[in-house]
Amino acid sequence: MGCFSFLCKKCGNPILSNSYTGQSVKLFLLKEGKTIEQMEGKYDSYGGVFGSEDESKLKWKLPWNDVCDLMFNPNRSNGIAAIHAKCYHGEIPCERSYDDPNQGWGEDMELFNDADPNRKI
Repeated sequence: MGCFSFLCKKCGNPILSNSYTGQSVKLFLLKEGKTIEQMEGKYDSYGGVFGSEDESKLKWKLPWNDVCDLMFNPNRSNGIAAIHAKCYHGEIPCERSYDDPNQGWGEDMELFNDADPNRKI
């Protein structure tokens, strides 16, 4: 399965992850411009977050194939909107994030093939 990679809706910079750890992020699952689910934590490269105190926040309640249908819908008011936790100030997005062309691996692909779960990102 390929990665979902996003640019932050606020600052426009990539949400970085090496698939073992990632930047702190807030994710919003959108349908027709409305948030139907949200989660926060360290981005996992696959449209979700790693561990949290509340394990129910780690996966979307919507079945994964339905999440993918929203992500690949031509209407940008469907899909996942991602905002770095440090950039989030209470605004609720109504359009999905743009894809990061570098797959969240950094401008120079420095996180590509990095398997260190303790890396500071």
